[in-house]
Amino acid sequence: MIKKKTENSLGFFNGINTFVGDSTILRGDFEVNGPLRIDGKFKGSIISNSMVYIGKKSISECVILAKSATIGGTIKGDIYAENSLIVLKSAEIIGNIYTTSINMDDGVVFDGKCQILTKDQIRELMDKIKKQIS
Repeated sequence: MIKKKTENSLGFFNGINTFVGDSTILRGDFEVNGPLRIDGKFKGSIISNSMVYIGKKSISECVILAKSATIGGTIKGDIYAENSLIVLKSAEIIGNIYTTSINMDDGVVFDGKCQILTKDQIRELMDKIKKQIS
């Protein structure tokens, strides 16, 4: 029997690796191998080799380095997305965006600069930022 990958309501395949609930306040540094969803308050850094989802009620002061990201809440800090970044209309971003592809809904609050880079450029930049964080 071949097991089919199923997509959950968040658009993730095979579940979320790490979840920070909406009543949680967390400070620190995440380095995860798999999808991460934050709905609470977070301050620190996120390094993920997969998808990062920041929920609509989330308030985060952080730097995000991820393969892909979807932002629905408030982020104060820079976002580095190697493959793609989706910014929902409920989002507020105070910081810079570096990615290879972006989809930003109407109504987003954004204060910063946005750079669309090649795959090689974003990988090089992310490697540099990872060394600074570590």
